[in-house]
Amino acid sequence: MIFGKRNVHRMFTRLAEFLDPVRMRELEAKLERESGQTRAAEWEVAIGYGLSHVGKVRDFDQKDGRNPDFIWTPEEQPIIVEVTSLSDIALHDHNPVRQFTRELYRLAEKLGVAKYGTLNYQFGSVEDGDRVTVAVPAKKDHVEFFRRTDIKAFFDQVKRDPGCQHTYSFCERGAVSAITYQPGQGCYSSSSYRSYTVPMTYRHAPVFNALKKKERQIRESGAKHPAILFICDNDCDALCQAHTSTVGDRLGMRDIVGLFLNGQPRQMIGDLIWRPAVPAQASRIHAVVWISVKEGWAPFTGRVRIFV
Repeated sequence: MIFGKRNVHRMFTRLAEFLDPVRMRELEAKLERESGQTRAAEWEVAIGYGLSHVGKVRDFDQKDGRNPDFIWTPEEQPIIVEVTSLSDIALHDHNPVRQFTRELYRLAEKLGVAKYGTLNYQFGSVEDGDRVTVAVPAKKDHVEFFRRTDIKAFFDQVKRDPGCQHTYSFCERGAVSAITYQPGQGCYSSSSYRSYTVPMTYRHAPVFNALKKKERQIRESGAKHPAILFICDNDCDALCQAHTSTVGDRLGMRDIVGLFLNGQPRQMIGDLIWRPAVPAQASRIHAVVWISVKEGWAPFTGRVRIFV
């Protein structure tokens, strides 16, 4: 848990004073059951708890199942509050680089190659719209890949001549990748592949999909109040504090959210389109707050500290 069980229990107890018992039982079940919804429920409780100290928090009275998370009244104007948490799980599933390299090193250990040198890899990639696909086999194809005669031949070649560098190139998912054996003990392994979790366009999948989903959900609820969306970190690279502003060709959250809410007019330099027009996507979301989580080592204790 981000906030610790004791703190979550304290926040949950206070929130139970304002919300429907059925809703609280649903949240409690999510918190007690380790699943993909546990972190989302924790954030929902934390946001509701915080808002309850600066206004009134209550349920949205509607029975069709499309209710916003809270109605928050800081003074006189009720405000719809939606809470969502984002992770990069879907991106990692689409690009199983970690599983592939883990299996690669396991095989090198099993065949006795690892004691002679190290394996370095350079993975190509392709872009499909706003999604990056790294040129490694899909997860379901890993077993078949490591059964190939050519990958076995590569390791056999290394075993026969461990004092020389060897490279195995392969094509996967539309791009070329390479695994290189570097002789010599004590060498550090290196890797090179394009990041697939850092936003390069404002349509970066986890963030943009969440914004569209919540915009639609609030619109379908029929509520007419202003709406605020809280986007919370569940291990999502786009929410890292280092990426909140544009750095090089990496878009920050400020840019993604700003384009979603307000759009962007086309900008020209003479006859040259400097920046293309981006239509605003939001009609029901009026503000977005994003919260990131940062882990660090606590001095002298060796424990992990979490900063929100």
